[in-house]
Amino acid sequence: MSPSTYAIREPIANDILSSANAKYKNRDYLGALTAYTEAIRIDPTNALAICCRGVAYYRLGDDRDAMADYNQAISIDPKLAIAYYRRGFLHYLAQDYPSAIADYNKSIELKPDFALAYSNRGYAYRDLYGEQEALIDWRFAAKLFKEQGNITKYQSTMRSIDRIYDDASCASGML
Repeated sequence: MSPSTYAIREPIANDILSSANAKYKNRDYLGALTAYTEAIRIDPTNALAICCRGVAYYRLGDDRDAMADYNQAISIDPKLAIAYYRRGFLHYLAQDYPSAIADYNKSIELKPDFALAYSNRGYAYRDLYGEQEALIDWRFAAKLFKEQGNITKYQSTMRSIDRIYDDASCASGML
């Protein structure tokens, strides 16, 4: 393919991706899926577009195709942290906690300030090992959420932490 062909493809693909992202934001998941698929047709090596299409599949209830897209995105770009995070989430939903933790670990390795990955890994730790194992990740996620200005997620994470301490206090008779 000639350099001029690449120059033409990129703006078109970017326009389609912008449209797909807007449709996704408006909860038009089917429209987003169609637009992501078109962007991928134009540029089949765009790992982020493939990952985003996976999210659209997930929102439409198609976990199998979502997983296939996350795997494909990772094979194209093994440094795409969000793809590992998304795949980890599907593993978590399938109650495959060791695989979820492995994917969250990889996303954190690639993006050390990925607050959602710490938070979700905490849930996987909780379900696999118990709540006390989740606390370290939840505390760190809360710190990151606060630093990043995501007050809603910070407060939600702090409520999860508070529930553990409240339950522990009740269980030990320390009211």
